[in-house]
Amino acid sequence: MENNQTETIIEKNRVIYKRYFDVDSELLFEVWSKPEHLTEWWGPDGFTLTIIRLDFSIGGIWEFVMHGPDGHDYKNKIQFLDIKKPISITYKHIGDGDGDVDVDFESRIIFEKSGDGTIFTMEQVFSSKQELERVNKKYGAIEGGKQHLGNLGNYLDKIVKTI
Repeated sequence: MENNQTETIIEKNRVIYKRYFDVDSELLFEVWSKPEHLTEWWGPDGFTLTIIRLDFSIGGIWEFVMHGPDGHDYKNKIQFLDIKKPISITYKHIGDGDGDVDVDFESRIIFEKSGDGTIFTMEQVFSSKQELERVNKKYGAIEGGKQHLGNLGNYLDKIVKTI
């Protein structure tokens, strides 16, 4: 797997993003789970993040607003289903937090040690292939996922230089 390149695999109702990061899995897990890091990189290009609440525990809820470069706010609510530090995080996206469940999918994030770095895998599972296509058409979800990981990589580069 080539450094800094996101491999994207689309299979029926699933999208799998894979990328090698030149940091250990402990740091990558921390950057994925702590609010002070998440607000620095979460989201596609041009987005900023406001965390309403974050209970990073099994069954815990994370509510946040992604502020788009177009001025639109995208409310999100996630429930953590499983957490194995620093190996994996599984969560379910359960809508906007106000009862609108326009986007509903499950994600599994895997942090796999590889040499001095980590192979990162994010698998998103939608209820059907049609649902994946609808969400991708409406929100540009697949390109947004790639940009999301690009922003994660840029943030990791920045903090590694200061450590």
